[in-house]
Amino acid sequence: MSTVVTAKSHSFHLPQRHILSVFDLAKWCNSKAYTEYLAMINDLNDSVKGVVSTADIPISPKMMDTIDILDEIQKWVLVYPPDDMGTQRFGNVAFRKWHQRLTEEADDIIYGLLPADKKDACVELLPYFLNSFGNPTRIDYGSGHEMCFLIFILCLRKLDLFVEADSSALVLRLFLKYLRLVRCLQTTYRMEPAGSRGVHALDDFQFMPFLWGSSQLIGNKRLTPESYLKPDIVRLHAPKNLFFDAVQFINDTKTGPFHEHSNQLWNISAVHTWEKVNSGMFKMYEAEVLKKFPAVQHLVFGSLFSIEQIKGLEDPNLVELNSVEKSNSLHDGDNPVTDQSSINTSSKEIKSDQ
Repeated sequence: MSTVVTAKSHSFHLPQRHILSVFDLAKWCNSKAYTEYLAMINDLNDSVKGVVSTADIPISPKMMDTIDILDEIQKWVLVYPPDDMGTQRFGNVAFRKWHQRLTEEADDIIYGLLPADKKDACVELLPYFLNSFGNPTRIDYGSGHEMCFLIFILCLRKLDLFVEADSSALVLRLFLKYLRLVRCLQTTYRMEPAGSRGVHALDDFQFMPFLWGSSQLIGNKRLTPESYLKPDIVRLHAPKNLFFDAVQFINDTKTGPFHEHSNQLWNISAVHTWEKVNSGMFKMYEAEVLKKFPAVQHLVFGSLFSIEQIKGLEDPNLVELNSVEKSNSLHDGDNPVTDQSSINTSSKEIKSDQ
């Protein structure tokens, strides 16, 4: 777990952008932020290995407070119901009202969550919290928004609000509540998948349920990867597992043959073991989200999530910045996040790793 910040000896400041071009990816991959973020993802992955979502997991008071916050802001959907969209497919403008209220109240929300000696950290937590629920201008949501919420969790861990013993509850209670909230927003306001590439996506919106859900299934003798192609089995096990829960959401929101609308997942079902699925998902997330400029270009860095370079840490696997990557970054414009739809080689990589 990352080093806990001692408030008395720490100076918090407004986070700033540092990934301004594809040439800054190396700076990001060699940073303290990258190393700590990846370590947290791995730590949380290990914490739920073989654990069902319905397990009796203790929840700390601070985690309960955070879950209550998500419960409260989800209720705002009733205050700001979707407008009539006619034949419009995506982007209900009522989401902007919901997000505007979040912007107005976020400072008080975060301030109230922090202990007295760490209130100053609010300035660093706010950007990650506000960017966790989608973009109000484009009314879209992608893996960058999901990542912001996880950075928010990382910062709270560094502030000692969450400790090592909270790890499994962070995934199976707090993150699961976050999933329920953002899915509510996605369906209520018909949010567009950020940077969507349709059938070439792992999922329109999320990545983590597949990573951590596959970890939950490691050691399961009854369910194999091909099991999630069977709707009845998915429905039965969705309450017990994040992976099956994510597939259930796909089944509920998409029509047509599974191999057509979710080709990546259909391909991955041929992998023999959950261990291989999990290790492949981890590699995929690092290569196709964390190391892609469109996904990380608008990340901001402060003292908790620091761009500080780690000496001697040079990534030999960082892909050369070729013309295709540059072209992608130019076409993405000012898009602050991209969703895991950018993952268009993943299933082949996972299958070849068997």
